[in-house]
Amino acid sequence: MTESAIVDGPVPGLRVLQREVTHWAWSPDGRWLATSDPTDLDGQSVVRVYDFEDGHEALAIRGREALALCWPSSELLLVVRAADLGSRAVLHSVPDGGVLGTVALPGLTRARARISLSATRHPDECASRALITPGRWPGGLRENVRQRSGYVLSLPELSVAAAMEPDTWTALPRLPHVRPAVATLSPDGELVAVWLGGPFSADMPRKGTGSLWMVPWSGGAPRRVCGVGLGVESVVFTDPSRLLLQSAFELGAVRDRGDLALVDASRGVVLFDSSVGEPDDPAGWLGALATVDVHPDRERAILAGRQLVGAKPTGSLQELDLGSGLTASAAPRVLQGKAALGMGAAYTGDGEGLAVLAGRAPRTALVTLWPGFQEGALPGHPGWSVLLEGKHPRAARLTRSPGEVGVTVSWQVDGKALRRGSLTPVAERLCWITRDALRELA
Repeated sequence: MTESAIVDGPVPGLRVLQREVTHWAWSPDGRWLATSDPTDLDGQSVVRVYDFEDGHEALAIRGREALALCWPSSELLLVVRAADLGSRAVLHSVPDGGVLGTVALPGLTRARARISLSATRHPDECASRALITPGRWPGGLRENVRQRSGYVLSLPELSVAAAMEPDTWTALPRLPHVRPAVATLSPDGELVAVWLGGPFSADMPRKGTGSLWMVPWSGGAPRRVCGVGLGVESVVFTDPSRLLLQSAFELGAVRDRGDLALVDASRGVVLFDSSVGEPDDPAGWLGALATVDVHPDRERAILAGRQLVGAKPTGSLQELDLGSGLTASAAPRVLQGKAALGMGAAYTGDGEGLAVLAGRAPRTALVTLWPGFQEGALPGHPGWSVLLEGKHPRAARLTRSPGEVGVTVSWQVDGKALRRGSLTPVAERLCWITRDALRELA
């Protein structure tokens, strides 16, 4: 039996993956962890599947560079890999690794891809649709931007249900500048929500509010919902009719701006948009690496980021009420620590608790358990100290994870350059705190 790549950490309940990865995803039931290795000199990458119970590697699949991973069900793994004329999606069964289907995605560039799935009622149920797009469709002068593509796939047979090309939509004006765009799939799998940026301007990135569109992928004209957001990087449905938009702007080494917006798509109403404030408005200073986790009841969200106190960035934690339009439930809490290493928060399990992460010098992160935002950290427990291993660790964050996993801590590191003089790739390291450990403490 091969030696496990997952080992126990220095404190009870902490498990550590001893590999650098480029992508990772937990199965819906928390039984399997899928990761992809950094690309080697031959342009190959190994996708590995680990068993949560014993930490051993259950499956290793070698192929072209992995661009994205996701789990349509607890026994099906969807992998997007680079191909000669774009990308290719491959559906594997787990744990045997058999190929159940493969489909070409021409025109989907060799960049980090984004996969969103239709909702399911049970981890063993397979999602009916998957939307695959680049992480963000770029903008710029039309002659400098390649044709942009995305695909809606039918599952589990893995076939292309529709191809999406936002540049061909007749509802959009033909401009000399192509607008940046971000897309996600609706929970019922019938619509694609697309945020389109305002008229592109390289020297004024915050000029021009974008707009949110709903697109029936099976046919029909795109419907403009409302104007909202600047520089949006991600769009997430918080329920069948509401969407949370998050943006980030690199305004300098310290003064990185992050914004949030909440939209009721059924009414075409912007419930909240922090980007409409002044640049120095504290409501917008969430930090470019702010994290947002929506509570399982879909009524509230926890936001962790960083704010400027004078010239020094410090951590900030805020709980927002989604039902009333991202209104704060109380004054934000200050998180002491090294903001550059990371600040994050995530609800645990079914939302019964709150895990909070704060970077600590020189290269650790402290994770504490809170009964709730109002109560603060549990007294008498020091929390879990996580060593951020790797070269130049940064941007540590927490993610609520399924099953018995609990919460996952991930952080960025500098990977190994393939050749002398080549760009240093970015990789990630992982560890997690088990749900049993969280329950025992709670």
